[in-house]
Amino acid sequence: MIKVVYIVSDINKAVFFEHTALRLRDAGIDISFILINSSQGALSTFLQANDFRFHFLEVQKLSHSWKQIIDCTKILKTEKPDVIHCHLGTANFVGLVSAYLAGIKIRIYTRHAGLPLAYSRKERLIDNIQNRLATRIVAITQNTKDLLMEQGVAESKIKIVHHGFDIDRMMRPDPSEIRRIKQEYNPENKYPVVGVIARWMKWKGIHYIIPAFEKLLKEYPNAKLCLFNASDDADYSREIREMLNTLPAGSYQIVAFEKKIYDLYHLFDIYVHVPVNPYCEAFGQTYVEALAAGIPSVFTLSGIAREFITEENAYIVDFKNSDDIYTKMMAIIAKQKDPDKLFKNGQEVVLKKFTLERYISNLLSIYK
Repeated sequence: MIKVVYIVSDINKAVFFEHTALRLRDAGIDISFILINSSQGALSTFLQANDFRFHFLEVQKLSHSWKQIIDCTKILKTEKPDVIHCHLGTANFVGLVSAYLAGIKIRIYTRHAGLPLAYSRKERLIDNIQNRLATRIVAITQNTKDLLMEQGVAESKIKIVHHGFDIDRMMRPDPSEIRRIKQEYNPENKYPVVGVIARWMKWKGIHYIIPAFEKLLKEYPNAKLCLFNASDDADYSREIREMLNTLPAGSYQIVAFEKKIYDLYHLFDIYVHVPVNPYCEAFGQTYVEALAAGIPSVFTLSGIAREFITEENAYIVDFKNSDDIYTKMMAIIAKQKDPDKLFKNGQEVVLKKFTLERYISNLLSIYK
């Protein structure tokens, strides 16, 4: 039996890792976890409830992480895995260094990050260290493969593995949850509801959605903008708050977190996701989720969208273009494209490319 240790950092709730853990165990993999900065999260609760072995580490700064690296090395020497697989920034650095010191021969990390709008010298150094220590790197899109190769990583070291999703669950929302969500977030039954699920980072492009929505309000005064995954400590939170304060009271709602993500999409009449350039979004799970849910969507082509979003399954807009976003939202309301055809085309493509079965099969081909 192959033993794999997942090293994951700064995660609270992650259905993605829950599905992965269960499917890999069903496939005969002995999987355990090292959770960094995630001791009180829903992921640890899930692992405990499902009898997975797991360990905790707390890491505040990478520059002061040598004690935690030593602790992680000791854990790995106890677990004696054949493979370690690291996910997200702190886990990548601590995990790969520790695995190298522990003598683990197969050291994998998944590149989850796109190209930052400002790429610092420190980030370049950390990327270089990780790329050298990893024996294999999972690129989640062609985008991330291209970025890795620009950083000097040999193509033979990279394998593209698209994320996998419980598409069946996405296509079969829970009616009781939909009722609860609509009552909680749109009790006034406003129309149209424009949905956004994105952290308040500058590269997410929310500051281009707000002016488009403000223009939409002139045509539809009863419209509502719902912003999920909102945060006051992200890099563009202040600017977004200032823009929202110019909108009429009651025309928008800010929500930090909604755990029933698959059902949430059915709150929206229009969904918008508009990262500001082709490379800032590494993947963009929301592209897949929105199409699986069958919600008419306005997208820029960033991350995974460049590989499967077309005019046949969504409305495509230019980067950094509020007027274009407004025009396409109005086109959705006017049903300029056949909604049933969009729905059918979107679900067909995600079923073809992003199932959990396909994802797990690709992972197993690396581990074995």
